[in-house]
Amino acid sequence: MRLNKTKKKMLDLLSDKITKEFPNWQKSCIKNILLLSLCMIQNETTCLYKLKSKVGFLINKPETKKESHYKRLTRIFTGYAFSSLWIGLLSYVFRCLRLKSDYLLLDGTSWEKGETKLHYITLCVVYGGVAIPIYWEDLQKKGISNQKERIKLLKRAMKYFNLEGKTLLADREYIGTDWFKFLKNNKIEFNIRLRIKSYKEAINASPGKSYEELSAKALRSKKRAKAVGKRIILDGMELMFVVVKNPKPNAKDKLIYLISSLDKAPAVLSVMYLIRWQIETCFKHLKSNGFDLEKANVKGKAKQKLLMAIVVFSYTLAITEGLKDYEKIPYKTYPDGKVYKAVSLFRHGLDKLVNLCSDFTRFCKYLIHELHDKLPTYKSRKSIFV
Repeated sequence: MRLNKTKKKMLDLLSDKITKEFPNWQKSCIKNILLLSLCMIQNETTCLYKLKSKVGFLINKPETKKESHYKRLTRIFTGYAFSSLWIGLLSYVFRCLRLKSDYLLLDGTSWEKGETKLHYITLCVVYGGVAIPIYWEDLQKKGISNQKERIKLLKRAMKYFNLEGKTLLADREYIGTDWFKFLKNNKIEFNIRLRIKSYKEAINASPGKSYEELSAKALRSKKRAKAVGKRIILDGMELMFVVVKNPKPNAKDKLIYLISSLDKAPAVLSVMYLIRWQIETCFKHLKSNGFDLEKANVKGKAKQKLLMAIVVFSYTLAITEGLKDYEKIPYKTYPDGKVYKAVSLFRHGLDKLVNLCSDFTRFCKYLIHELHDKLPTYKSRKSIFV
């Protein structure tokens, strides 16, 4: 009994050190969020019903009924879903880790949960070559977002994060002159893929080779991923139009078209665009190949937003832990002849976290050592990127 009291006192001291960073929230709420994060890390799922049986083991209370643990987890969402706690949690981990990035990625991911359709348009930063979500909205519809929805998302994100001077990379559905103007007016550069024949008239009206001539030049080149382009005027904006020969010989689209606000060489812009693929990898880890977000059993837009923040918190911990020694991971040649690391950065970091944080006390110690003790002195509301 005395040993259990000693352990409890130590755990309280550890968790209190972290909860002090959340002065506007109840200590019990923050502790439960951290516990839920650890449950997700240890069990790779967001389904609260499945996680309820793991809580007792992690907090050394195996005798407590599983239903009591389930209520403990659900109280996070019933009590705080409609608050700003979700953005506070993100700001905390990003400020602690001093995440800095030159690139933003924007894309959508969707899935169905019963009769509920979810479509998250997600804004990410690129940190250590990996996409990490910083803001998202559930569009609650099928199909792509429109310009107004994207502008609304960025306006909300800019309340919390300083995006000025960053370069946004996005796929071909994220185009539109109003959208481009919004980005330029807010000093956000962009490098975005175009659909075939998009803005063809404006391209041909600008000095230099025509749309067809640039396409033919890139296509006939024997050079892999040949990139050509020119400066164009689109609705009063000076932009760069680029045509790239698709490096994949069997690709359906033989050419890739880009539009950019950056005054850089076509070859540079074509290589830069490839970074966009990291957001697809991120979605894969958050969903089917990581935290199994598609199996989440919380209902309601506000509750799902808070859950997503906890998932991103856990995901960010795995990424930053994996980056510490990822260069030591050996490469592996796969059947198709391609060579990759034997294990992904996310998986490497997650496996390390599982071993380092086998219970809640160790998890709190880890957070204090890796995050709290390295807190920067500034407390800027827009601390990421500052």
